[in-house]
Amino acid sequence: LGGGGMKLVYLAEDLRLAARPCALAEMVDTFSSPEMQSQAVAAFQREADMLAQLSNEHIPRIFDRFSEANRHYLVMEFVDGITLEQELARNGGKLDQMRVVDIALQILDTLEYLHNLKPPVIYRDLKPSNVMLTASGQVKLIDFGIARFFLPQSNATMIGTQGYAPPEQYRGRAEVRSDLYALGATMHHALTGRDPAAEPPFSFPPTRSLCPGIDTALAELVDQSLAYDVVHRMADATEFKQRLLDIRARLVTGNGRIRPPARTPGQKPQLQLPLGAPTPAAQAAASQQPTVLMTGETECAACRRTIPSDSRFCSFCGSDVTIPLGAPAPSSSPEAATVVLSNPAPPPANAGAAARAGALYREWRDRPTRGHTLGYIALVAIGLFLAAFAVTTMLARLQRPAPQATAPGMGTAPYPYIPPANPAPGSAYDAQRARELRQALNAAGLNAVKFRIQGNTVTLWGTVPDEFARMKVETMAFMLPGIIYLEDHLTVSDSPFAGP
Repeated sequence: LGGGGMKLVYLAEDLRLAARPCALAEMVDTFSSPEMQSQAVAAFQREADMLAQLSNEHIPRIFDRFSEANRHYLVMEFVDGITLEQELARNGGKLDQMRVVDIALQILDTLEYLHNLKPPVIYRDLKPSNVMLTASGQVKLIDFGIARFFLPQSNATMIGTQGYAPPEQYRGRAEVRSDLYALGATMHHALTGRDPAAEPPFSFPPTRSLCPGIDTALAELVDQSLAYDVVHRMADATEFKQRLLDIRARLVTGNGRIRPPARTPGQKPQLQLPLGAPTPAAQAAASQQPTVLMTGETECAACRRTIPSDSRFCSFCGSDVTIPLGAPAPSSSPEAATVVLSNPAPPPANAGAAARAGALYREWRDRPTRGHTLGYIALVAIGLFLAAFAVTTMLARLQRPAPQATAPGMGTAPYPYIPPANPAPGSAYDAQRARELRQALNAAGLNAVKFRIQGNTVTLWGTVPDEFARMKVETMAFMLPGIIYLEDHLTVSDSPFAGP
């Protein structure tokens, strides 16, 4: 079914219980130390037992766990569907805002359940490839990262995906609001078509600057969830969910951007009901007696939503849906007959004036707003800053001498310095990267920043003028080759230019 690296997932059949289909996750450990292997297996068993106790419709159930030598297995509910990543690819990279809202609300149901457990369970790796969509529209969260216990020790602490993981998760300080950031990144991707995994970390343009047609409140909610500082995000999944429910209610009732398709002035609302291919006997019977066409529920002709059959007006869009009883009209199609039901009331005398007034109102409502202009200004400012940062970094690299090495048998011909495959702490490779980082920091005027490089980890301390400078230093550190982890102990100075 999928997987890679240390984990593969297979579609299997449970022969011990009802021969049901299930998903079998296989994880392989490569520990050479029996003590480390036993610790990893114990942690795997504890996590599997914890996951088996979860009870939520959006989380696949855990049926069993077992191990054989260095292979460890988890038997889970099989989810028949596609990932959100695949759904985005099918739809040109992005989805309609109402579809994104519906998917996000189901994810928030799950996060609200996980975060309210004692102790809270943090998902840590929310992204489109971990969101399953069934044929019925149900959302399931898959892959809770249990395979991390069998990764090499140097990589075991890095849980998350670049572009979707928040800044605090890189520092090992994940909390419940970290999942809200990842959900915001997923919604931003689905709404705008911009994949954050292919962009620099933490660099989300305002949502409406990439997709001006979406609802303003929805765009502001997504942007707030992507705040760099965790205290500026919403408090919890419950608040996120309630605000999203309010936005959906407003969109559904027609007070937002989504509205039913317009009809030409004087056109009668119509509802077409596919009835199937009636037999000759059924057609003869229909000509002899009236037929009740609608019992229970029906569909509004304007907005296509389900409403009670005895409704006078659609409760969603307000259209007049009065439908009299009648007999099916003849059809030329051998496969289906269609009854066209029209409102028999004539159009009002002032229908033309009402239509013109409605057109003027829609033109006024859809006019460009000040928010569009501010969004464009912000986008231009971000672009100028990124260009200046790229130029500064390039100049700093051009000013330093390139390391050279002599290739065997080639005299004194210079060759680029190739880092060792597994550099030891304190090696010449660390010293070379330290010189590069120091030159870049000095070129940016960040002389008060101190650091230490050991293998694939950078430790930072010292002072920076503001939070923006802190993000710049972290980005410089992650640009060094071979750097995976970062320990940030920087403090913000009390200069008048420091952020709040």
